[in-house]
Amino acid sequence: MRVFTRLILATSAICLSVLSAQAGEPETAKLKIAVGSQILNYMPLELGVKLGMFKEEGLDVTVENFQAGGSKALQALIGGSVDGTVGFYDHTIQMQAQGKEISCVFLLNDIPGVLLGVRNDLADKVKTGADLKGLKLGITAPGSSTDTMARYYIKKAGLGPRDVNIIAVGSGAPGMVALEAKNIDALVYFDPVATLLARKGSAAPLFDARTIEGSKQAFGGIYPTACLYLQQSFIDKNPETVQRLVNAFLKTHRWINSVPTEQLVDAIPAGYKTDNRDVNIEIMKASKALFSQTGQMDAEAAKVPLAVLSDYDPKIAAAKIDLTKTFTNRFAERAAELLK
Repeated sequence: MRVFTRLILATSAICLSVLSAQAGEPETAKLKIAVGSQILNYMPLELGVKLGMFKEEGLDVTVENFQAGGSKALQALIGGSVDGTVGFYDHTIQMQAQGKEISCVFLLNDIPGVLLGVRNDLADKVKTGADLKGLKLGITAPGSSTDTMARYYIKKAGLGPRDVNIIAVGSGAPGMVALEAKNIDALVYFDPVATLLARKGSAAPLFDARTIEGSKQAFGGIYPTACLYLQQSFIDKNPETVQRLVNAFLKTHRWINSVPTEQLVDAIPAGYKTDNRDVNIEIMKASKALFSQTGQMDAEAAKVPLAVLSDYDPKIAAAKIDLTKTFTNRFAERAAELLK
């Protein structure tokens, strides 16, 4: 009987220890998370801060917005000036090719939400990627995901890297201004710019990847895009902090996907919407499908960015990328269990 009692007590102690570990304090409570711009894809980060989702998890999150494209936010992470970055998943692949371990822990977008369009006055002449030859194409910044996508699309259209003049014009409104001022002929862009250009009749899309069909047309498959990625060393040292970050993101995404569009529009931080509520509702109806229900990466979908990057970058093609090291679903899976 005594042996049985001791066994029960020992088992109880182990269970309490496990529960204690699960409910432990975050290793790092004050965090800086970078974004490269205020495209709609990245919106859940600042919305989560505004709604208090991170505070509920015991975290004090500050958003560093570089307004210069995802490559700048990535540099901040590598340089150590921020703890994490909300940026495009393909950066984790690019960094592995350079010997750096970056991992996606929560996927914000199952589909890209990106468009490539030409000025409306050129729409009669430019109907395919091949027609971009000799034109000026605007991207956010060199090395950004818009740069990657543009170069892939150009190559698939049968053009060489010098056939199109790729120009950095910044993200969001600056790109729209450059297109409307005819400083560029075409642009890679996202919402809210996409809906604004459509309403003005200023641009004609060559592809629209705000849908699964559009993603397949442009990239040959479903292209996962924005995610929260962290240095693997940070993940290893701060598992409880990472879990709480992911919990907050999943809460935010569940809220986005459960509330009426009008309520969502009213809550969106100012930098991610226009001054016109009706326009904002139109934008969200066009792009609400962007936001993942689970935050989990599909292993097959992860192969699409790898194929895109490998197609035009010989260094990545030769790097023998291990995709299992570019993302993990364990935190999102655990968050789903915790938030039932």
